[in-house]
Amino acid sequence: MSRNKYQVLRRLLVAAACLAAPALGVTAASPTPAAAHRQPHLVPGRGAWLAGHTDFVGFYRAQVGGKWVKVYCVRPGSQAPSRIRLHTVSRLPATSAAVSRQLAETLTAHGNARTAVEAEAVSQALNAEIGNRAAVARRARYLPARARTLAERYLAEARDRRGPYRLAIHLRSSPLPGRAATGAVTLRSASGAAPGTVILRHTANVQTPKRLQLGRSGRTRFTYRTVGGGPVHLTASARVIPTTLRTSRPSARTQLMLSWSPRATARAHATYQGSGPGIAHRYACSSQCDGHPRVTLTACAPANRYRSRITFWFGDQTRRIVFPPASAKACRSWNVTIADGTQVSATWQFHTATGWTRPVPAAGSFTVACPAAPPVAVILSYDCTAATVSAVLGTQHGGVLSPLHNRTSHRMVLVLGGAASGRFALAPGAAATAHTFSVSCDAPATISVRGGVQRTDGSYNYADPMEITMP
Repeated sequence: MSRNKYQVLRRLLVAAACLAAPALGVTAASPTPAAAHRQPHLVPGRGAWLAGHTDFVGFYRAQVGGKWVKVYCVRPGSQAPSRIRLHTVSRLPATSAAVSRQLAETLTAHGNARTAVEAEAVSQALNAEIGNRAAVARRARYLPARARTLAERYLAEARDRRGPYRLAIHLRSSPLPGRAATGAVTLRSASGAAPGTVILRHTANVQTPKRLQLGRSGRTRFTYRTVGGGPVHLTASARVIPTTLRTSRPSARTQLMLSWSPRATARAHATYQGSGPGIAHRYACSSQCDGHPRVTLTACAPANRYRSRITFWFGDQTRRIVFPPASAKACRSWNVTIADGTQVSATWQFHTATGWTRPVPAAGSFTVACPAAPPVAVILSYDCTAATVSAVLGTQHGGVLSPLHNRTSHRMVLVLGGAASGRFALAPGAAATAHTFSVSCDAPATISVRGGVQRTDGSYNYADPMEITMP
């Protein structure tokens, strides 16, 4: 065998060694004929041979499951394995979670090296991260300056961009159809902001950019416009560094080989449904309205590119108001008589390219609280010296008082003032009781009697007083 052929065969055998030999005098065993014809499962890829071709810095190509995979050695000084099987782990034995994630970042981001210098830098960075400082320092003396500089950059990047990654989407408001708002997306690594590309997907009733580019701040703003009714759903996704890596399971004497896991996907979700502009109302509750106040209802449509309409619902009645597209807010009011206890609500709709949207509830629904004051009945009897007055919440028929049975949910009161005074409550569900007073006839006297009912807010609605003058 010629000297040149012998050297080529010798290099193939020692290529599998990831041995950081301290001297140039390391020798390799002569190959046997059987070994020379056996197909290798681990061969050097791109990188550099050091120490007289006994220390390889770069990536190896390993046959794993019938496929060739790039792997890196991080256990200098051990024997080369004859075969390699890779397993996915989130933490290497005898390392911290942070170190394992730095290894994963370096492998995922740069492990698929295209040049020898890149492969050398990855190998140096991995061995520095796992703690092989002596081997890293020795190798650095023989590597080009570009590889050393690049390895330092990879180390700094792994510290800053290791996982886990968290993606968040922030929506500041819930715009109605035809209106837009500004949102933000942030991407964070374990140590802070992370750049990246974010893909936005969403339901058909909203418009957003398809792709967002996050700079070093790991944050960017975007505009989203609601174009249809119903709930809006957005999903942001980004391809990120995983927190796992693939590793061989060596014996105590064989080398530890690492490769990268596929990139992971970080996702964030947001949903909203715009609530319609609120409605306003006002009414006066007095004895004149008798439980049916005159209510003023007001609706304001915000500036919108779409035509809108609001439908008021009260009892078995409805009222619809249409607003044209406008660049400024527009308000309309109208008056309607509504009975006490009637719930008033409203819904908005917007006319988009696909027609009117589904109704959106308007804020500000309310229940009319203006119960009619209860009736008051009085019987007066007198002689020359005294008068007797009997008053009750109820009615009087043929000189007989008929007390009221309070069948409402409101508290009622009977109020007397003047020559006879008192305040008598009637709880919901109770029957009224007549109250009798004696008044002297020595001097002219007046008694006022009136009924009242408590409103939902705690105030009272009183009927006009009944005046009784003693003879």
